[in-house]
Amino acid sequence: MKFSLNFIQDFIKVKVSAQKLSELLTMAGMEVESLKKSENDWIFDIEVTTNRYDWLSLVGIAKEVATVLGQKLDIKYPAKSKDIILNNQRIVINEYSSCPYYIGCGIKGVKIKKSESWLKERITNCGINSINNIVDITNYCMLKWGNPLHAFDWDKIEGDIYVRKADKGEDFLGIDSKKRELDRSNLVIADSKKIIAIAGVIGAKNTEVDENTKNIFLESAIFSPLVVRRSRRSVGINTESSYRFERMVSPLHLEHACQEAISLIKKMAYGVVSGKKRVGKKSTTNRKKIVISLNDLNIYLGANFSKKEVKNILKNLRFSIREVSSDKLEVQPEVERLDIVREVDIYEELCRIYGYDKIPSQIPFLTHNLANAEKGMYSFKLKISDFSALCGFREIMTYSLEKEEDSLLFNNEKLVKIINPLRTQEGSLRNCLLSGMIKCMRHNLNYSQNCLRLFEIADVYYQKGKGFVEMPVLILGIAGKEEDFFYLKQVVENICNFLRVKKFRYELNNSPKGFESALDVKIDGVNGGFLGKINEEAKQYFNVKENLFFAQLYLPILFKAKQKEKYLPFSVYPEVSRDISICLSKNIRFAEVEKVVKEENNNFSRLQIVSFYKGKEVPQDAKIFTLRIFYQSLQKTLTSQEVDVWHNNIREKLACKNGIELR
Repeated sequence: MKFSLNFIQDFIKVKVSAQKLSELLTMAGMEVESLKKSENDWIFDIEVTTNRYDWLSLVGIAKEVATVLGQKLDIKYPAKSKDIILNNQRIVINEYSSCPYYIGCGIKGVKIKKSESWLKERITNCGINSINNIVDITNYCMLKWGNPLHAFDWDKIEGDIYVRKADKGEDFLGIDSKKRELDRSNLVIADSKKIIAIAGVIGAKNTEVDENTKNIFLESAIFSPLVVRRSRRSVGINTESSYRFERMVSPLHLEHACQEAISLIKKMAYGVVSGKKRVGKKSTTNRKKIVISLNDLNIYLGANFSKKEVKNILKNLRFSIREVSSDKLEVQPEVERLDIVREVDIYEELCRIYGYDKIPSQIPFLTHNLANAEKGMYSFKLKISDFSALCGFREIMTYSLEKEEDSLLFNNEKLVKIINPLRTQEGSLRNCLLSGMIKCMRHNLNYSQNCLRLFEIADVYYQKGKGFVEMPVLILGIAGKEEDFFYLKQVVENICNFLRVKKFRYELNNSPKGFESALDVKIDGVNGGFLGKINEEAKQYFNVKENLFFAQLYLPILFKAKQKEKYLPFSVYPEVSRDISICLSKNIRFAEVEKVVKEENNNFSRLQIVSFYKGKEVPQDAKIFTLRIFYQSLQKTLTSQEVDVWHNNIREKLACKNGIELR
């Protein structure tokens, strides 16, 4: 929207430069997109946000200017005059929901001519072309008060005036000389024989004010924003009038705009008022009283406002203030400020007028207990994220919306479906993180990024009974060789050990959906997740050729099972390693091998799978593993003789186990 500095000077004497005013308005939220010099005036082009319909009037903009400058306004409201009832013209509203209030005024004996220079300058500098004195007066009053008006050639109106819906296929020729076909979505102003305007959008050619006009009928009304928007879209035209009606107009200024237009027409066009008629009921807006706490304000903004500063800013905003207590104020905004409904709206007003740049950058005080926050899920997820990164995994973020077929490929949980999805690929909320992870891996593999180790922490969603479940999940993914499965298994164990989860174990899962082999992770006897390798069907579905291994852990289960951190000293002495190769039968769980290795002595440090093999020389139901066992002491450097004794004991114990053969 455009406005001129000279127009603003009618209400307030601006004592700063146009450039400085532009900067102040922008910092306060009224963004000035351009500023241009025009002879003895400055033209501001501002962006009006949808919640600030009051900025669509020069009075509203002047109030904002007065606020940022800390100056007083001088708005001269039109004097009320005694109305003469318009008896010879009926006004009938058939659609009260679309037009609750309508004022019609008949003015006779007008003289159509060019506008005076000051009037022409006011409207042209605001981006509206000058037509004649009558039309320019209606546009001037619209710009000033924000309420569109329309002047009809009264002699061209036949019979009474009706506010009704257009009939389907009814023709309309606008003042822009374009013919349009209307339908029931269009609210129109009509006389007994024809349509004379599309309500709130554009007038008709058949009642246009021209050089031959002697008598006019002045319309001022309230139209539904939704109806005007639909009507404007259907006819494909955008006007200054529709722009304002779509964003709402003030019932308070309706009378002001109408009365000033009548006064100017009498003065500049020598018209005589024949009568005025009001139909319907003008809506009244009660100013809402909002109680704010200064303490809550400063906590919320991370600032240190004093009561004096708060009261001064609110007074500059023309808000009524009443002290409730030493900490609380009762605030009542202006009637036009329909965007002020909650405490945070008051906070925003204080913040933008005070200056966002003046509020110090700092970590805001948290109103909840910090000790509890540290124990909360947010901190827990950060801890898991950091540890996953330390294990060599890179974090990714995927979409929460995905195709239904993708969600059901790995999970049977009932989907949370989107009622009106923008695309079929976004028809439901994900019930697992596998699909998004696989797509990310496929993208990277297509760009020859082969050594992939990725993780994501995000929520999954599904229906349970009559309600919904939203659960945070950790997923780890590896693209690689078969031995990477064991690496992934070790990472899951490391996470459990890091959280000091004492009771966790693996159980074989023979029929996981979308997987050819998998293990369930049992935590305190509850299913806490799984890990496995996706099957050929899933690989073909996602068009992936490489082997993909995944682990998915349910964070609420881990959170519940975690124990308090316990810090132990680390050894300053070197590790010593020994390798051992075994042929392990399919019927023997690898956990039994781990148990033998770990229980041998207190100097055991860690176990690593170096490689495994399955070929012609190996029985069909067995695999050969090469294990590397690490030994380390907290007290001394271990000797080769000591390590050899322990290592031989492990070999002997493994050799005694059925299904295990030393190589």
